[in-house]
Amino acid sequence: MTDSGFSFLDPMRDLRGGAYLRLLDAMPVMLWTADAGGHWNHVNRHWAAYTGLVGETRGFGFEEALHPEDYPPTLLRWREAVRSGRDYEIEYRLRGREGGYRWFLIRGVQVRGELEEEMAWVGTCTDIEVQKRAEQDLLATREAALRALALTLEVRDRETSSHTERVTLLATQLGTALGLSPEVLGHLRLGASLHDLGKVAVPGRILHKSGPLTREERQEMQRHSAEGERLATALEFVPAAALQLVRHHHEHWNGGGYPDGLGGEAIPYLARLFAVVDVYDALLSERPYKVAWTREQALTELALQAGRQLDPHMVEVFTRLVQEEVRPA
Repeated sequence: MTDSGFSFLDPMRDLRGGAYLRLLDAMPVMLWTADAGGHWNHVNRHWAAYTGLVGETRGFGFEEALHPEDYPPTLLRWREAVRSGRDYEIEYRLRGREGGYRWFLIRGVQVRGELEEEMAWVGTCTDIEVQKRAEQDLLATREAALRALALTLEVRDRETSSHTERVTLLATQLGTALGLSPEVLGHLRLGASLHDLGKVAVPGRILHKSGPLTREERQEMQRHSAEGERLATALEFVPAAALQLVRHHHEHWNGGGYPDGLGGEAIPYLARLFAVVDVYDALLSERPYKVAWTREQALTELALQAGRQLDPHMVEVFTRLVQEEVRPA
């Protein structure tokens, strides 16, 4: 009993004794508890009723119900929460007993007992399917508008026809291989769709010049990344990560790129990722000033630029992705 007349449960004691578990089971939402190592040791009846999973499960306890695309980022996020001891929040899709998936917002918080080393997790699974579908519909509409804009730009920049479509697909595949969440993949696609937006301000005599550019013409061409960021910002709905990709996709790992001369991990993550696929597609494409390279020649060049122009880790993952795609069955 406290001075105010109220008494409180000890979370750890009552998890062991069952009072919390009975409370969790009675709640009309999906709830779970986990031990200090992050392994789920209890779900309430609403979670079990939705997923149809009861009894022993593999891993941490929730993986069997996860959508395959959400598996890598979810496990990464959960392991980091357990390692750092920080509260946890992520969106992912859970499979229902009928086989379909719905979006849930998962929040996990720590509870501690009187002994500091005693710790467990208690979490909620909130159905956000309606909100998520609305967000995805809006994003799809915006992406369609941006694809139309990109195609319009490519009519003007005749030598790179379908370049934006190809690099957007490649960037998405690389981002998936790197374990990016669906939300970040959406930012990546937006940035990829807009990466050459600034070329609308480049004079046609420079954009279509078949010979080498002069120093002044090269400087004019290089302004397109910063100009693209300015124009994309005016759209208002483009997230910061996508804007960073537009501005910084010509930065070099060794600091020799533009517009800001950033180097290494100071270059935004999505810009480093996109730079690899942008260079790769450019090498495979025929231009007035060059013939199209073979896949093997392009991969060799990426390896040479790893640690110079390009992020070595991104090059490694992308190279493996391309090689696995063409491997004989």
